[in-house]
Amino acid sequence: MTNSFTESSSFTASSSYVEENGEVIHRSTNFQSSHSQSTTLTIVAHGASELINVETMGKQDPFLQFSLDYTNAKSYQKTFTHKKAGAEATWNQTFVLPLQGQPDLYIEVMDEESTFAEVIGFAAIPINQVVHAQGATFNGIFEIFAVNGKRAGQVHLTLSAQGFPNSVTQSFEQQVIRGQSYIKEEHLKRVKSLRNKALGTDIAMGVLGSALAVGVGFLGKKTYSDHQKAEEEEAQKEAQEKEEEARRVEERETFEREKREFEEQRVAAETERKQREEREESHRVQQTNTRRQESESHNSSERREESSSEHRESSSNGKEWDPVGTYSTGDRVKYHGHTYICLQGHSSNPTWKPDVAHSLWESA
Repeated sequence: MTNSFTESSSFTASSSYVEENGEVIHRSTNFQSSHSQSTTLTIVAHGASELINVETMGKQDPFLQFSLDYTNAKSYQKTFTHKKAGAEATWNQTFVLPLQGQPDLYIEVMDEESTFAEVIGFAAIPINQVVHAQGATFNGIFEIFAVNGKRAGQVHLTLSAQGFPNSVTQSFEQQVIRGQSYIKEEHLKRVKSLRNKALGTDIAMGVLGSALAVGVGFLGKKTYSDHQKAEEEEAQKEAQEKEEEARRVEERETFEREKREFEEQRVAAETERKQREEREESHRVQQTNTRRQESESHNSSERREESSSEHRESSSNGKEWDPVGTYSTGDRVKYHGHTYICLQGHSSNPTWKPDVAHSLWESA
């Protein structure tokens, strides 16, 4: 995981956390504010849970130490030690640190020993999630990690930033939520150094205790050999972890590449399918229109032929005489089984029957 802050090595009269392109950074400018106020970070260390066990015998004695600058050992503050707490520790202590644009809070859960405290877990906590939370207060559970990168437990902290536009002076109830934490490479180096010191102290104490019985010289050489072997094993383990991490990165990249290729192929196939369906639909519509036009043309021809046939039939055989019809010269009609031809155009009268109106009709 990468840090979402940009670290600044110097600060001027005006400094603030701002958001740019989805990232919150600390920006320093020469702008002189009309009113200046200091910014602080209040830390309420409630406790820790699900801690891994680094104690070979009995229960471990956890305490929490923290700083805004992991490079300054003297800047670390710490809680009291919860004796025999084992995997569940409770502190409920409050601390206030001056905040000058530092991007992260560095925490370390330690097991107190009579010689040198041993690291249980550590983490870096981005402060942007506090600054931009409601009331600039974040009540969260933060994961901590062992030196091998695996999960080592979790810490419950309430972090409040004062001196920001959204800061509140009065406490308010806030639901506990999961916070963001990660491993910073330089912080990891410090933690490994603490662990090596604890290991070296344990070895030295073992030499001192055993020397009383079998002599300092022999055990000193054996202990040194054991220490050297432990360092070699640790170096080999770190190399294996780096190889595994590189392999995991390569596998992720391969998976993402194959995923992209598959998605591109799927999109291309889907596009081709839609285009094919559109072409087929267009062809079907064209065929339907052609058939419709052919059908309409055929029907029109049939109607014309039928009309012409009827006209011919009407012209040759005639229709039944209509007492109120209108006739033109040459029209043929049927009346009582006989065919008559119109001699002159006229509008028919019921009394002008073809068999009696000889001036109008002539027997065919």
